[in-house]
Amino acid sequence: MRWALATSDVVDFIGHNLRDADRAEVWLSDRLSPLEAVRQSWQASLGHECHAVIDDDDVPVALCGVCEGGVIWMLCTDGLLATAANRRQFIREGKGWVDRCLQRYGPLSNWVFAKNMGSIRWLKLLGFTVHLPAPFGPSCALFCRFEGVPK
Repeated sequence: MRWALATSDVVDFIGHNLRDADRAEVWLSDRLSPLEAVRQSWQASLGHECHAVIDDDDVPVALCGVCEGGVIWMLCTDGLLATAANRRQFIREGKGWVDRCLQRYGPLSNWVFAKNMGSIRWLKLLGFTVHLPAPFGPSCALFCRFEGVPK
């Protein structure tokens, strides 16, 4: 697994192959299609922080970034966690990336769909505080605000 510059081709690939949990989350939070969500997140992160995560078979499996105001985000395909090796690498390298972002940008935050338990577990593992669910977005579905601060 490696981290690379996010290109428009990678952005479109992730958008067309977004995992179901992320599809639901972007629809409920912003009423966006997968491709719209990935493109808007990428564009909002230009000039700040945006990376593609590429697996060992050279297939894009995720995009992640930081937007204005310390809004951190990640959108993934099912490939991100498809193998034990991917999961191990992603946890290890993801923690390093988040720590670097915290040092560079200061406090980071966003919202996660309350039913997305895998993402919530991962956020806690990375050191984020995940708050209780509250209605969020046009759907008023339950989302949890999460935040991290530099150490």
